[in-house]
Amino acid sequence: MAYMNLYNKGIEQRRDSEFPQLKGCTYVEHIGATLYSRSQIEAYQKELFSNLYGNPHSRSESSRLSTDAVDQIRFRILEHFNTNDEEYSVIFTANCTAALKTIAECFTFSSPPLNNIDEPNVSISQAKTSQQHGCFCYLLDNHTSVQGMRECLQDRASVILCLPESELENKDVSKSYILTHHAPYNVGNCLFVYPAQSNFSGQKYPLSWIQKIRNQEMGFQNQFGGNWFTVLDAAAFVSTAPLDLGVHKPDFVTLSFYKMFGFPTGLGALLVKNTSAFLLKKTYFGGGTVAASSATEMFHVYRPNPSERFEDGTVPFLDIIAVRHGLDALQKIGGGMEMVSGHTFCIAKYFHYNLSHLHHDNGMSVAEIYCNGNFQDPNTQGAVVNFNLMRANGMYIGFAEVDRLAQLHDIHLRTGCFCNIGACQMFLRISSEDIKANLQAGHVCGDDRDLINGRPTGSVRISFGYMSTLQDAQHCLRFIVENFLETSKARPLFTEKWEEMHMEGDVKLLVNSSELGRKMEVTDNRFKDIVALETDNRGSCSTDVDLLNMSQVKDAMSDCTADNVIRLTNICLYPVKSCAAFMVSEWETGPRGLLYDRNWMIVSENGVAISQKREPKLCQIKPSLDLAQGTLTLSYRDMKPVTIPIQQEEDSSRCNPALSCTSKVCGDRVNGRDCGDAIAGWISEVLGRPGSRLIQQNNNHSRTSKLRDKENDMTQKETLSLSNESQYLLISRPSVKDLLSKIKERQSNENEAIEHIDLENLVHRFRANLIVEGGTSYQEDSWENIQIGQHRFIGQGGCTRCQMICLDQDTGRRSREPLRTLAVTRGSKIPFGIHVRNEMRSVGTRLRVGDPVQLI
Repeated sequence: MAYMNLYNKGIEQRRDSEFPQLKGCTYVEHIGATLYSRSQIEAYQKELFSNLYGNPHSRSESSRLSTDAVDQIRFRILEHFNTNDEEYSVIFTANCTAALKTIAECFTFSSPPLNNIDEPNVSISQAKTSQQHGCFCYLLDNHTSVQGMRECLQDRASVILCLPESELENKDVSKSYILTHHAPYNVGNCLFVYPAQSNFSGQKYPLSWIQKIRNQEMGFQNQFGGNWFTVLDAAAFVSTAPLDLGVHKPDFVTLSFYKMFGFPTGLGALLVKNTSAFLLKKTYFGGGTVAASSATEMFHVYRPNPSERFEDGTVPFLDIIAVRHGLDALQKIGGGMEMVSGHTFCIAKYFHYNLSHLHHDNGMSVAEIYCNGNFQDPNTQGAVVNFNLMRANGMYIGFAEVDRLAQLHDIHLRTGCFCNIGACQMFLRISSEDIKANLQAGHVCGDDRDLINGRPTGSVRISFGYMSTLQDAQHCLRFIVENFLETSKARPLFTEKWEEMHMEGDVKLLVNSSELGRKMEVTDNRFKDIVALETDNRGSCSTDVDLLNMSQVKDAMSDCTADNVIRLTNICLYPVKSCAAFMVSEWETGPRGLLYDRNWMIVSENGVAISQKREPKLCQIKPSLDLAQGTLTLSYRDMKPVTIPIQQEEDSSRCNPALSCTSKVCGDRVNGRDCGDAIAGWISEVLGRPGSRLIQQNNNHSRTSKLRDKENDMTQKETLSLSNESQYLLISRPSVKDLLSKIKERQSNENEAIEHIDLENLVHRFRANLIVEGGTSYQEDSWENIQIGQHRFIGQGGCTRCQMICLDQDTGRRSREPLRTLAVTRGSKIPFGIHVRNEMRSVGTRLRVGDPVQLI
């Protein structure tokens, strides 16, 4: 079958109007969370404004309306999966994980099963015996939440198995797959858990397993008899494929609704086959789940209906009502699940085919793709492509490097192990010993330690949803080609439209051959040629502060040349986090770094810190400090500047709680003081973000650095301001010069659109506190103990760079350099400059432009 004919061309016409949040970006993380449509949210909003919904536990008209609406949604969900309430019950949960946890906590392994529905108050605690019963078996390729189930039930299950697909038909299961075994094996109720679709590779596992498990026809069941039941984790599957519970009837199905249609979040469901509901025995009960209970006696009787029995407390009825509009969107915009399945498979197949056919000049594949099969059938493969990129020399490119560059191209993808360590171990060949060793080396789930000893700890995942288009796949392919393909030949552009492509068998060809010789052009307005603007408007300040001028910088640089000494040429502090630099010729050091460096930050109306990544205008807000007057002044273009006192009043936040603020910086909670309505209004007007506020770090609240000293690999827990990682960031001009030459060389060799960046423009993109001249390029990478003037610093290693350095600090315009060249020339962590901290004995000394730099 020519699956490419299933592409839904209508999505291209409707996407701009239905998904305005996608303007200017490429979102390819749909298996993690797909997107909501405009009409879906508008219809939901209209319903809320047109109806009065009350707590469904009451008896009022508004409450009855809520109860009826929720019940109708239950019917609609079952209808979506081609079943009804005679076959299945819908239990609303917080998400798929919560549904799996409910099963783990409540499943009864003892045999014969406790199925006395006339006594629904029987709990699992009453069902315990002196021995474990039954078997719990889960597929190796499973979500972490399934692994977590084993911890809840290890005291109840006689055997716990973790099997790869290849072992399911093995009648003699190896002991290496048996995690626990309480001898002798007691026959009881057994549970098999597997995903309908892998959230790692997109592989779809046979739904026929459900009946085979029930009939004990799988090979491994030869060793483990009993009454077998199945949990189908359908969260990844139902986002882009139809699930027919009229044909395939697992005992339990778990899912999350935001993966299907984007909104609401925080809502999932456990679908329970009614004939299997007796297997779930509760211990805890909450409001609305009991028919009767006594506060003065150990007596309670659960409600007989599974939904009522397991939904503790008030269900999120307004979120549940939103489900109907999500299901409507799948039908009205997506065209129904059959069309969604075909459409998303087409795009994924196109991306997979072209990625698998990309090779470096030496023949080495650009990508190592993790999948079973070759995208031949949407019944066996979902709209997911998982891979790691490779250099021409065969070395892996770390997923963190790919992620940073993808952000520069406004591509939203997923990296890591995707909460599926089993598949990660299987595809990346990671043993349990490797996991333990990596943990000792500092790698934990969710961090950016992408390569350890040259081996990947995770991968890159791209997935498509019903609102995805061919252009999304093409943009991702161009990104890979532009940044990672090592070739001297013309690069494919992937610019063809769907109807213009022709078939090669059942697969679309790479690119129109007439396009191959065309010079690549940067068409995104944000990546037009950048012209460095000569500006010296760095704000004003009283005579008590010596501003830095270019003649002082040139004098310091001349001194370096004359006496062959490394010298400090620039001192930059950033009083307001993410705003422009305040450059001075000398400045006092404090316990957290330069005095008043990153002492304030701008937050949104909901208290979230705003950075240049989200708001480039910040780099044009110019702070200045007047120490004589004790004031901070902010200026922006032609707007009238605004001034506030530097020192916060003692105990002001304690006296007036409204002035106290809490936010986060790099995951750390920070306490601050709101600086008032006047400056908040000024900032809101500048940024065009109503509700923005300026907060100052509380003098009594400090964060601590997580960095280790380079010399002894110890964490000193030095205090921080609102900076991300360290007290100071230091860069050297020789390194910047070397980088600039490599940028120009790369652009010339690859015949790219030229980005005009001069030396000073590039220097200030790195937002360093200390800039030095002299020595050789990247000499600073090895510095451990440093003295600048009278102040001593301790080196803490390289600074990993992100797309922030691609913002022109004079204009706020974004480019792809220098991050792109850094990624090629400096390795997977993309380091540039080093972190340093105070040696505590030096706190309070003054740094001066021209100070010599000594290694001690």
